[in-house]
Amino acid sequence: MVDRTIKFSYTESPPSAARVYLPPELPPYFVQRSELITIKKQLIQRSNGMLAPIVLHGPPGTGKTALATALAHDSGILHTFPDGVLWVSLGEGSDVQGAQALWGRALGSDLSHIPDTATRSQVLRKLLDRHRCLIVIDDVLDAEQVRQLNIGGPGCARIIITSSDEVAFGLKSRRYLISGMSELEALSLLTEWSGLLPDIYLPTVKEIIKRLGNSPLALALVGGQARQGITWLRLLEVLRNDQGPIATLDTKDKGVQRSALGLIVNLVLSRFGGARLRQAALLGAFAAGTSAPFSTMAAAACWGVSPDTARETLGLLVESALVQKINDRLYTIHEALRNHLRRAATPSELKQATENVHHYYLSLAEGQLGPGQNIEDELGQVMAAMRATRQTNPGVARLFVDALISTFEQRGLWAHLVMLATETVEEANRDGDVMREQTYLNDLGYAQTVLGNYDEAMHRFKRTLEISRALGDPAGEANALNNIGAVSERRGSLADAERYYRQSLTIRERLGTREEIADTLNNLAGVLYQQGRFEAALTAFQRVLDMYGVLGSRSGEAQTLLNIGTTYESMGQDSEAAQAYERSLAIYSNINLTVGQAQALNNLGIVYFNQGDTDRALRHFRQSQELKERLGDRLGQASTLNNIALLYENTGSPQMALEHYQRSYDILERLDDPRAQVVHENIELLRQRMRGE
Repeated sequence: MVDRTIKFSYTESPPSAARVYLPPELPPYFVQRSELITIKKQLIQRSNGMLAPIVLHGPPGTGKTALATALAHDSGILHTFPDGVLWVSLGEGSDVQGAQALWGRALGSDLSHIPDTATRSQVLRKLLDRHRCLIVIDDVLDAEQVRQLNIGGPGCARIIITSSDEVAFGLKSRRYLISGMSELEALSLLTEWSGLLPDIYLPTVKEIIKRLGNSPLALALVGGQARQGITWLRLLEVLRNDQGPIATLDTKDKGVQRSALGLIVNLVLSRFGGARLRQAALLGAFAAGTSAPFSTMAAAACWGVSPDTARETLGLLVESALVQKINDRLYTIHEALRNHLRRAATPSELKQATENVHHYYLSLAEGQLGPGQNIEDELGQVMAAMRATRQTNPGVARLFVDALISTFEQRGLWAHLVMLATETVEEANRDGDVMREQTYLNDLGYAQTVLGNYDEAMHRFKRTLEISRALGDPAGEANALNNIGAVSERRGSLADAERYYRQSLTIRERLGTREEIADTLNNLAGVLYQQGRFEAALTAFQRVLDMYGVLGSRSGEAQTLLNIGTTYESMGQDSEAAQAYERSLAIYSNINLTVGQAQALNNLGIVYFNQGDTDRALRHFRQSQELKERLGDRLGQASTLNNIALLYENTGSPQMALEHYQRSYDILERLDDPRAQVVHENIELLRQRMRGE
């Protein structure tokens, strides 16, 4: 029984205090459904304990996403969750890391430097620990996606949307099967769309509802036509002519439902006529679903019209229920509509529109469309275009892959990178294209190294070494040996790392490529330093510095001077360390590289602290801290705050030390960094001393 005291109360935007708000726009003329009130009641009257995820499941086109969208726009829900709504649509080929990155940015945290999914989840969980947010995960295909996005704290609630019964019943949750509307809900929806529904037409409209299987999607299309002037009798006539007597019609049969939907789509398109009919049909060139939105600019490219014309046409298609508006610049088409739209276009027109779409998304992937176009907003379309061109135009597909590998690396989308590079390596191997296989094995090995999958990385790099030697490619061989050395170093096998680096260095010195020589020599110096062989490391770093000077690499010189300073510190030669850090700082300041300045200042602060010059140390620490705050470098801030705390503790200012330890701890704890525990122990020890224990 529905609680009449709880109603749907629409609000276009959240309270100004909301921290984040990511849901799509509510479809036109949405009507309240019984499930909405039941779920709203659960959400606003829940106890303080964690609420089990709410799963909305059922066939496509039954209004699951619209129902969740309505909840995300309900004033009562937003009052219950004042920190806002996190929303993501997954779908085929989606990457959980992309969803995590989206949510991280919305919450003010860049997760691109965190390679693995589990750690990203931990960081998001910390960010939400004391907040009350509604979390919506749409178009879920795999229960593992939900588990990886299980980030809400005790003040959060989750809504999962899926068409998969396997997902729905594989989760411990409160499940709601969303199927056809009730007759009363369907009548309300058609009344909202048409604007008027006199009683005299009720028998006709009820038969239309029944023939359409009470489908919200089909009913919205019919309502849009009624709003634009077609009579209910004409709508019924079209259905009767195709379906025959209703007494023999099985409206629950999926084939009958698809046929009825196609009939209505054709009716909608026929009433457009001319250019609008063609444009609507050509939207079938896009991938479908909420996980693959397309922009006004993409539609303009598809149709070969101006953005203003595209925006106007998209507005008309939204009013006709053929297109859903996500926000001011993004739209999507329903999966159930795409094939019907494609069938309404001529093969030649559809081929040209598809090529236009693929060209647009290749330009977006290659960064040719300017800073205003964000590839992550349309990544679902970009990936769909790339996969389609693998079948139709392998040359273009390769351009997509080249651009996307670079994009994924820059944005820290490592799971996407591994997936795409693996596919490309396997394809190249099947085709016997060893040079392409070699190229993407390097990308794949690098990504696996970043993710900490060292066995897999080693396997890929050794295959690269094998190919390079077979091809007689010494540059590739040196690169592979350098990479194998890097993996060995990550594993802690320093002797192996040194051996591989020296083999790589020998080849590169023979080839005379200064940049590569400096790179490997720098790696070798780092391994020597870790082995405690400081004199040898210093000699190697000095060679690197000289080479960067010849190459004119100012940033390389500055970074190497930091390494030289660190080596001098470890040798107990603080004066020499300070000189190296001062030279590094001067270069970084000259080339205006803030991140380097911050590190050099911090290192100088440590040296002055060790020398007992606390005033200079504190001044350098504070300058470093200021730059790190400007950069948004949270881990760097925590490190420098800890250094300031140590300084205050050692100079008899325990209260100031405690304050800075606490600030450092708060940052590390929110980032779920294990060093938070060490800082916490320092805080407790200091408090004990302050109490005289």
